[in-house]
Amino acid sequence: MKTKINIPCELKLEFSYFQTDIFKHTLLWEGGKKLHKVKGDSGGWTKYGISYNNNFRHFYNLADFKAMTYQEACFLAFTQYYLPAKVNLVKNNCKLKYFDIVFNTGVKRGVKILQSCIGAYPDGIFGIITTSKLPNLTEHCLYKKRNSFYYNLARRNSRLRKFLKGWLNRSKAIFRIGN
Repeated sequence: MKTKINIPCELKLEFSYFQTDIFKHTLLWEGGKKLHKVKGDSGGWTKYGISYNNNFRHFYNLADFKAMTYQEACFLAFTQYYLPAKVNLVKNNCKLKYFDIVFNTGVKRGVKILQSCIGAYPDGIFGIITTSKLPNLTEHCLYKKRNSFYYNLARRNSRLRKFLKGWLNRSKAIFRIGN
């Protein structure tokens, strides 16, 4: 992996929480350490939920990606998804639900879903207005908006319909954790 694993001191506690209480649940839906490639999935080769096509710049080549460790996957998920989506700022009961949305749909889309739940303009930019409205966030809204996004995606793109049942099962399972 091109990037060295180096978590700043002020984020070590959050990273530890992420590893033990969040990422493990998401991995149940991402195939874990198994290297796989699903026909029709734009991410291409995937391991620990990290898709090569979306993260190739962090690796020297495909062989380097295939050799990725769990610790490296945690680091990438934390630095490329969790922190940019500012999951660390949301209420603890919403962190897993929000992170899983971000990890599955991308940072910008995940932020838009969050913004639509809190009454902020859904532009995908996590700024001061979004931050100020975070107390409005609920798990139920994240669940509802996520499922609505999946239904709309499958309706607009017939090639993605085959993923709808799995997306909805994942959404339901993640929502039930902690509830």
